[in-house]
Amino acid sequence: MEAKDRLKLLRILKGTFIFLPVFLLLLSSCYPLSLSSAKWRIRWDKEMKKGKESFVESSRPADKKRPPNIVVLVADDLGKYEVSAYGVDHISTPNIDRIGHEGVIFEDAYVTAPTCAPSRAGIMTGRVQNRYGFETQIMEFYPTNMVEYLSGKYFMNTGSFVLEAKPHFPSEVQIHKQGLPPTEINLAEALKTLDYTNGLVGKWHLGISKEQVPLNRGFDYQYGFYGASSLYTPERNWSHVINHEHQSFSAQVQWNTERYGEAAIREMGKEIIEEEYITFAFRDKAMAFIEKNKEDPFFLYCTFSAPHIPFQAPVDYYCMYDHVEDENKRVYYAMISALDDAIGEIHQKIKDLGIEENTLIFLLSDNGGASYTKATENGPLKGGKLTQFEGGIQVPFMMKWPARIPPGIRYEYPVSSADIFVTSLLNAGGILPQDREYDGVDLIPFVLGENKDRPHENLFWRADHIWAIRDGDYKLILSTRDGWAELYDLKKDISESYNLKEEMPDLYEKLYILHQQWQEDNLPEKPMWPRIMDKLFIIDGKEYLFPA
Repeated sequence: MEAKDRLKLLRILKGTFIFLPVFLLLLSSCYPLSLSSAKWRIRWDKEMKKGKESFVESSRPADKKRPPNIVVLVADDLGKYEVSAYGVDHISTPNIDRIGHEGVIFEDAYVTAPTCAPSRAGIMTGRVQNRYGFETQIMEFYPTNMVEYLSGKYFMNTGSFVLEAKPHFPSEVQIHKQGLPPTEINLAEALKTLDYTNGLVGKWHLGISKEQVPLNRGFDYQYGFYGASSLYTPERNWSHVINHEHQSFSAQVQWNTERYGEAAIREMGKEIIEEEYITFAFRDKAMAFIEKNKEDPFFLYCTFSAPHIPFQAPVDYYCMYDHVEDENKRVYYAMISALDDAIGEIHQKIKDLGIEENTLIFLLSDNGGASYTKATENGPLKGGKLTQFEGGIQVPFMMKWPARIPPGIRYEYPVSSADIFVTSLLNAGGILPQDREYDGVDLIPFVLGENKDRPHENLFWRADHIWAIRDGDYKLILSTRDGWAELYDLKKDISESYNLKEEMPDLYEKLYILHQQWQEDNLPEKPMWPRIMDKLFIIDGKEYLFPA
């Protein structure tokens, strides 16, 4: 039985008594399930798909000079203030810091979404994922009828996760199609037109259908898992590893999934048994890929799962933090240190092979720290993962390319994770497809001071009822459903503690209209799939619901 099927069965059994009241069954029989399924049928844009096919077939290497190797290192849920380069002293990350010190550290860097899958879509395409309907997390399962929906809503303890008020029942076929649509050109596919050899090591989380798996999306090599998370060890209880098991609804789903289904470890698409701690397995596979392909241009997309839950740390790293009394934080810090060492060894491999000079390296997190785990507070930033407050969307971000970028730069203007695609493709000698809009820019002229302007005057976010916009140093965040809106001057108030909405009504109106116009001009009528839940946050005594 697949993991998602086991989880669905568990949900039904936990939420359903021996017989539910007859009125629920009657209600189920009256609900127009077919109409709901039809509403959420995923259709690919035929013209965009043709445009992609034309680009992939027509683009060929043009630059006679050898293009750079490109390495994108992604951490999972690593908050900006869990990286010592940003001025914290409760943890040391010397290897992550080294990449920034030998290149550029971005002081004000953003991802395009505060959650894993949509954020990764933005990284890989250079386009804010809302443009193609990738608005919220990929959903592995939904209730299939009103009985299951009402059982989950009223009889199952989901803690601070609140089931969405309107039931949605996409069909299994449509659920399977969720992910990065085949109309989009990801970075591996774009670089393949320039004769790059491409490797994915780590977490994918951009779809599991035949058209979406890595080996059919421009990658020559794949190792890792397809879904949102996986155990760091082959089994839940494993020698030489310390577990800290959260009891929340979402954490238990991920613990119980273990390494089944989308959490299984795969190499070249085939399920395997991996006995090494997964952070170190990713390190080893990344280093082997670099070694094998060092003679020709390569792209390595190395996407660690650390420090995402489930919290599991190697014993020797756990022992490094015997001064930390909070067991939750101790395991979390140990996971980050293991991640830091793995990144350091990959970086050193590049140096040892003599290819450092012409290797462009990016390092970032897919979103801010998961403050709801209580292991991180995201420093002075408000909120965390799942929220569009600064703690959810502002991330550690570094870039290094010795052939072009001198060491020791700290860049202060806002940049975006969408910039990785554009910077990589243009500096590899490629061109941007002309049939679609890009939200990224080439960062090189900006960090070198050749362009004194801001890379982005505006940045936009949307997840269902949550809108956010940064315009210069001002930021507006609001819920169209729940009726709250907050306006901040981030230059003076990075903690988003003083709401200027009442004091600056004209600016509030301007930013609201600007966001509304951006949606009308750029986004489809609705996302490709519906979400299931909101997560309840209580921040500074105020309740907020953000799409989970």
